Amino acid sequence: MPTFRKIACLFVFLTMVFSVHAQPMDSDESFHDKSNEHDQQDQQEFLVNLKLFFFDSSLLDPWIEEITHIRVYGLDFKKSKDSDGLYQYVDDGRMNEFISFTNEKNLKVIWTLNVTSFTLEQEMEYVKDIISRGLNIVGFEYGGEYYLRKYYFGDLSAKGVVEKIRMDGENQFYLELLDMWLPPFTSEFPMDKYEHIIITASTNKEKHKEMDYRREFNRKVFEYVDQHPEYDGKVSYSYHLYAGAKSARYNQHEEKVLTPDEIDWSFLEDKPEGSRWVVTESGYYITDYSPQQLKIAKKFYVEQSRRLDDESLLGIHELIEKTKRFNPLSLYGPQGMTPVGEMVEDWLSNRAAYDAGILEVDINDEDNSESPVQQNQESIQESGAPTLVDISPEYKGWFQWIHFSHTLTFSNGKSYRRSYWFSSPDFRKDDLGKPLSYFKRVVKSS
Repeated sequence: MPTFRKIACLFVFLTMVFSVHAQPMDSDESFHDKSNEHDQQDQQEFLVNLKLFFFDSSLLDPWIEEITHIRVYGLDFKKSKDSDGLYQYVDDGRMNEFISFTNEKNLKVIWTLNVTSFTLEQEMEYVKDIISRGLNIVGFEYGGEYYLRKYYFGDLSAKGVVEKIRMDGENQFYLELLDMWLPPFTSEFPMDKYEHIIITASTNKEKHKEMDYRREFNRKVFEYVDQHPEYDGKVSYSYHLYAGAKSARYNQHEEKVLTPDEIDWSFLEDKPEGSRWVVTESGYYITDYSPQQLKIAKKFYVEQSRRLDDESLLGIHELIEKTKRFNPLSLYGPQGMTPVGEMVEDWLSNRAAYDAGILEVDINDEDNSESPVQQNQESIQESGAPTLVDISPEYKGWFQWIHFSHTLTFSNGKSYRRSYWFSSPDFRKDDLGKPLSYFKRVVKSS
């Protein structure tokens, strides 16, 4: 981490400790000084990604006050595509609830434009409408993960894909979309008042076709901006980065999940001069809520925060998961704040100290304390057949949720071996495997 940043972070930390109020920075020197934004606060900016169709403000209590930005898009993936094969917007009721909440919490919104599923006219009209209704949009991200193979092949069965987007060889589909969308949006929403963010792909030193393609995608994007003086030094760039254990729900067509030793932070140096990184998605996939796993995840977030320069906006995925299945990333769930949320809140409340190296995450420090799952033991609701007759060992928690390891044995003679979460032991015999479809299971005959 740059020496200047260490000194700055140390100063912020000591300021908080001794309750000394420093004078605000000269706004003319701040990249974040947009005329439509709220007054700057002493806290560092921090972004969380949200699937708007999952939004439920009643679950966001207590709120993590260190969150300053929400990144969101208008698509509702729970709705089927229309007759033209395009996605639909979220319901107005959900949007109104979101607008009310963001205003109450004084949040800034990064709006991801879906430059393929909606026409320019549709999205422009929609954005103007939600701004007029009070949504505090401060920036626009131009599209999603168009460097993924599902877009390269135009796999219409994959989430988010409505057309093929290729950037290899002579192809420059994404640049053609930028040609179409950037001029009208930067005209309607001037670059001195709104941040305009172009997508790039995180990369590492691996040598294979997929990584080569991601590098080519980035190179063409950077060259495109360099060749347009009206954007050069005025736009920002986003990336996504995930690490940890691949979950059973992991889809190889989505963003790659790296092991910790595969992460190569050198791609951060590729950013053109005069711009900043806006991390619209990042996360560490834990296997469970054990203290050790939460420490490893925290270490990932701390390291990323230290690697980014002072102007960058760090963001993680995701704010909320409403279903009862185990989500290794979400800060809030059906019962409110999750153990991941508690870990992130603790990190953010001491972020300046972590950034400065005053605090460290010691993943080798033995911690024999119980996990939040083990601390909150509750009985499993039982009904019907087949019934759960044996768990070895047993860890209960959160209403119908149960965390198990080793072997579960059911009255029909079926048994499952692994370490995962599931929501109820009450399965019909003919449907036994379906609720466990996100498990990696081993079935034994009786």
